[in-house]
Amino acid sequence: MERIRRFIRELSERQWLESVSLREWSITRSTYVVPGVYENSAPYTEGEDFDRFPSKQGTTYFFRRRLELPKEWLEEAGTVGLIFESGGEGLLRVNGASYQGLDRNHTFVTLDPQRTGTRMELEIELYDPIPEPVDPLNQQAVIQPPITRVSSQLVKVNRPVQSLMYTVTIVRDSLRLLPESDMRRIRLMEALHASMDAFVSMDEGSIREGAAVTELEQELVRRVKLIGGNSEGTEHMVGQSHIDIAWLWPVRETVRKTSRTFSTVDALMNEYPEYRYAQSQPLLYQFLKDHDPELYERVKARIKEGRWELVGGMWVEPDLNIPSGESLMRQMLYGQLFYQEEFGRRSHIEWLPDTFGYCASLPQILKHGGIRYFMTTKLGWNDTNVFPYDLFHWVGIDGTPMLSYLNHGVNENTLPKDVHDHWQSYRQKAVHPEQMLLYGHGDGGGGVTREMLENIQRADLMVGQPASKYSTAAEFFNGIEERQPKLPKWRGDLYLELHRGTYTTHARNKRHNRKAEILYREAELWGTMAFPALNSGERKGMIRALHEGWKLILLNQFHDIIPGSAITESYVTSEKEYKEVFKLGQTSLHTAVKAVAEQINTEGEGIPYVVFNGLGWTRNAVISLTEDQGLAGFAPHDADGTPLLYDMIPGESDAEPKSMHVYVPAIPGFGYTTIWLKATGASGSGEGLIDGRSEELNDKRNDELIDDSNDNRNDDQKNDLHHERIHELKDGDAGSAPIAQIQLGDVWETKYYRIRFNHRGEITSLWDKEAQREIVKPGESANRFHFFHDRPTLWDAWDIDTRYEDQPAGDAELIGKQLAHQGDVQDVLRFSWRIHESVITQDMILYHHDKRIDFQTHVSWNESHKLLKVGFPIDVVADKATYEIPFGTIERPTHRNTSWEQAQYEVCGHRFADVSEHGYGVSLINDCKYGYDIQDSTIRLSLLRAPKWPDQTADLGEHVFTYSLYPHEGDWRQAGVVRKAAELNHELPCLKTSPKKGTLAPVHSWIELESVHVVLDTVKPAEDGSGYILRLYESAGGREEVRLEWPHAYEAAYLSNALEEELEPIVCEAGSLKLEFKPYEIRTIKFRTMN
Repeated sequence: MERIRRFIRELSERQWLESVSLREWSITRSTYVVPGVYENSAPYTEGEDFDRFPSKQGTTYFFRRRLELPKEWLEEAGTVGLIFESGGEGLLRVNGASYQGLDRNHTFVTLDPQRTGTRMELEIELYDPIPEPVDPLNQQAVIQPPITRVSSQLVKVNRPVQSLMYTVTIVRDSLRLLPESDMRRIRLMEALHASMDAFVSMDEGSIREGAAVTELEQELVRRVKLIGGNSEGTEHMVGQSHIDIAWLWPVRETVRKTSRTFSTVDALMNEYPEYRYAQSQPLLYQFLKDHDPELYERVKARIKEGRWELVGGMWVEPDLNIPSGESLMRQMLYGQLFYQEEFGRRSHIEWLPDTFGYCASLPQILKHGGIRYFMTTKLGWNDTNVFPYDLFHWVGIDGTPMLSYLNHGVNENTLPKDVHDHWQSYRQKAVHPEQMLLYGHGDGGGGVTREMLENIQRADLMVGQPASKYSTAAEFFNGIEERQPKLPKWRGDLYLELHRGTYTTHARNKRHNRKAEILYREAELWGTMAFPALNSGERKGMIRALHEGWKLILLNQFHDIIPGSAITESYVTSEKEYKEVFKLGQTSLHTAVKAVAEQINTEGEGIPYVVFNGLGWTRNAVISLTEDQGLAGFAPHDADGTPLLYDMIPGESDAEPKSMHVYVPAIPGFGYTTIWLKATGASGSGEGLIDGRSEELNDKRNDELIDDSNDNRNDDQKNDLHHERIHELKDGDAGSAPIAQIQLGDVWETKYYRIRFNHRGEITSLWDKEAQREIVKPGESANRFHFFHDRPTLWDAWDIDTRYEDQPAGDAELIGKQLAHQGDVQDVLRFSWRIHESVITQDMILYHHDKRIDFQTHVSWNESHKLLKVGFPIDVVADKATYEIPFGTIERPTHRNTSWEQAQYEVCGHRFADVSEHGYGVSLINDCKYGYDIQDSTIRLSLLRAPKWPDQTADLGEHVFTYSLYPHEGDWRQAGVVRKAAELNHELPCLKTSPKKGTLAPVHSWIELESVHVVLDTVKPAEDGSGYILRLYESAGGREEVRLEWPHAYEAAYLSNALEEELEPIVCEAGSLKLEFKPYEIRTIKFRTMN
C-alpha cells in the first residue's frame, strides 16, 4: 500500500505542466465593519514577502493585480488555473465580479478565457479570521493560527495525469474497505500495480503529451469494472453547504461567507455539468441580492436551469424549541414568499440539519407552509439513546404525518469510506434501498470542492459500495413517495439528548424574543382593528415597520443565536437589533391604539384611560397608572361611574410620582374598556401609552429591608397586627402608610391562601382555602432556589452537566424581607437573598381577585459555571406532566424509569408546565423561561446559567423575569391554564386620552369568538394587501366547534395556510363563521376584502 501512496504523490507532483509564481500584487489592509464598509485602509508593503506574511487576525487584505494569460499556454489544449494558498478565507473577483471562494479547501481556481478573457483584473479579498474564543473549562475551542505565508501561482493543468491521480485514489480507497482475503481486493491491487508500473516506464514526453496516460487510466477502469461493480442500493449525492448565520463569527461575516460559497458553486457548475447543489435559508439569498447583485443574477439563472435546488422554506434555520408557533409560521411565510417572488418556486423540503431538537407540533406547522418532507442530522448526536430510524413518518400532536429523513451527517465527503460509512449506517435500506448523502464543507460555508466532484465522477469504481449519482433532495424524497415503502412512525417531539442548556443560556435574548413576539401580535391586532381609521400612508408605514421588525425577530431565532451558543459580538448586535424591534413594534402599537382611542366617546368627568384587551376572552386585570403631577385625591371609575378598587404605590423617592394600581374587571376580549380618574382638584391632560404592568422590576425598593430576627412574637400575633394596622391606614389617605416600618413575619394570609415561610424565606406551607388542601409536599419548601455547579465536559454554552444534581453549590441566604405593600388590590411581600456572588430580589404578589401568585424577580448575576433553578415540590400525585409547546401541549413522564426518560432530565416548555391529579393540580407559569425539569411532583424551572464559551460574558449582569404559581381545581384544561399563562404574558396597552365625543362606545369588542379551548392567536393584514388573516388553534387536545364574527367588510372568506393562499371557501351564515376543530388543529382564515 505504501507504493500506491507514493504513486499518488508522484502523480500529484506531475499534475501541472507549467507553473509561474505570482508575487507582484498590490496589497491593501483594511478593517471590515459591515457589508460594503471598510475602515483604516492603507497600503500593506509589509506583506510583500509572501514567505513571511506578517498578518494580524481580524484584518482584511485586498490583493490586486492585472494578469495576462501566456499566449503559448493558450495555443495548446488544457486548463489554466490560479493557485492561491494562505489559510484565510478569501473571495477572488475577476474583472470586478465574484468568481470563486478561496480557503483551506479551495485553493485552485480555473481561469476560463471564455469567461475572463486573456487579460483580466484580479482582486482577492482575503480575511484572516479572528480565532474562536478560548474555552477555559474544556479547551474545546480550535484556535487557528494567523496567516503566516501566502503562495500564489499560475499553472497549466496536465489533465490526463490529474485524472489518473483521482482514479488511482478512488480504487486504492475502495480496496481498503474490503477484507484482506477478498479476491476483489487482490485483483484491485494487481490492477493498481500494473498501472503504476506502466506509468513509471513512460518517458517525460509521453507524460506531457497525455494520450498514453489517458490510455493507462482507461485500462485501469476497464479492469476495475471487470472485477466487480457496486452493491445493491443507491446513494443520492446532493451538494450543499451548511452556513450558520452566526456562531463563531458575526452575521456581518456571514454576508461575505455567502458570496464566497455561492461563487464557488457557480464556478464548479461551469466545469461539471452534472453537478447539483441544494441551499437553504432565504436570508442568505437576501444577503446576496443586497450586497452582490451580479452574482445573485447568476444564482437565479442556476435555479432556473434546475441545477440549484431551493430547500428549507423557513427564513433561517431557526431553533425549534424557543420560538412561538406564530414565529414558526412567519419563518415559513417570509421564507417561502421570498422564494416565490424571487425565483418563481417554493421549497417542499424543510432543511434543518443542525437545530437542537424539534417540537412535536412542527409537522403540522410545516404542512401549513407547503412542506412535504423533513430532513435533519442532529438526532445522531444523542448522548444516551440511539434514535432508532433514519427514514420514517414523524407524526405530530395533531396526527399530521411528515415523511422524515435522518441523514448520517452533514459536511460530508465523497470518498469511498464516506459512502461506505453512510450506507452502513442506514437502517431502512431493506424497505427502501436508496439514501441521500450531503457532501460539501459547511458550518462556515465553503461548500463542495472539485475533489468531491471528481470522486463522484468515479463512483462506479467504488467496488463493493452502493451506486452513487448526482441527485437532488427532491428526487430522493419523490422516489420514496412513488415507491411507498412501509416505514416506521415516530410520535411526539424529536428530543435531542444533548444541548439541554440552550433552553436557558443567554436569558436576556430569550426574554427579548418572548416580549417581541407578544408586542408584534398586539401591534398587528390593533393595527387591523384601526385600519379603517388610518390613512393610506399610516397603513403602509405600519405594515412596512412590522415587516422589518419581524425579519429581525426571525433572524435572531437562528439556531445559534437564540439558544445562546454564539460569540459575544453576536449578542452585542442582537441587543441593538432588539432595540430596533421594540422601537418599530411600540411605535406601530401606539399608532394603532391611538387611532382607535380617537374614535371612542370619552365624555364625562375626569381623565379617561382606554384599556385594551387583545386576548380572545373577557379578562380581569391590574393596570398601573402614573401621573407626573400626582394622583392624590384621584379615584378610578368605570363607564357606569362605579368606583374601582385601587392601591396607591409610592415612588422610589419623594421626587418620583406615585403610581396607582387599578383593578379593572370584565375587559372584553378583542376589545377595550374605558375608565376615568375622577378628582375634586386639577386633572391631567395629554396622551401617552402606559403598560398595564411594570415591564421592569429593577430592584425597586420603597423602603428599607427589615430584619425581624429579634421579634419574639409568634407568627399569628405578628400578622394580626399587620392586618389591623393596614386597615387603619386604608381608612385614611390611600398609599400613605409607612409599610416598611411594619415587620413581615413568617405567616401571611389572603382570601385564597394561608402561607408559612421558613428562615430562608421559602414557602413551607401553602394552604388553599377554597380547595381546603395543602399544596406544598410535607417536609419540603417551595419557591426554593436550587444552585448547582454546572461544568459540562463539552459544549459549555450548549450543555447542562449531566452530574449537576450531584454538585450543589450552596443555598440562598435570606438577607431581607419586608411587606412592600398591602392594599385592596394586592399584597406585595418583598424578599432578598444572597447566593454566592449574586443577589436576588423578589416581589411575591398576592392578588385579591385571582389565585395566581406572581414572583417578580430581579437577579444581579455574577457567576461562573453555575445553574440556578427554582423548585416547587407540590403535594400532587401524577406520573406525567404537561408542558406548553408551540400551538399545543405535550405530556412527559415525571419519573426516570427508562434510559429515554433519564436522558430527558431537562426539557423545553413555553409559558407553563402543569402537574395534575384527578380533581386538582398546580401550574408553574412564566414570562420568558423555557427550561424545566419535573421529577415526581417537584416542578423546577431553570432561571439562569453561567457558561464561559463561546461568550465569556454570557448572562452576566441584571435580569428581570416573572414566574407564577397557579394552583387550581380540576386539571389544566378545566382550570383554563392556557388562558392564565396568556394573561401573565400579555400586558394590557393603556392609553391616556382626553374627554371627547366619539362614534365608539366606552366599552366595546370587535371580534366575537365563542370558544372554550380554541385560541385566536393571530390577526393581521394579508401580506399582499388583499384582506385579513386570522390564525386559530385548538389548545387542549379535544374537538370543538367555534363561532366567529368578523367586524370589517369582506368579499369572501377562505380557509388558508401559513402562505396566506385561498384554499377553500368558507360559508358564512348571518355574518358569522362556524369552524370545526380537531385536537391541536391549526386553522388559518383569510377574509378577502372588496379593495
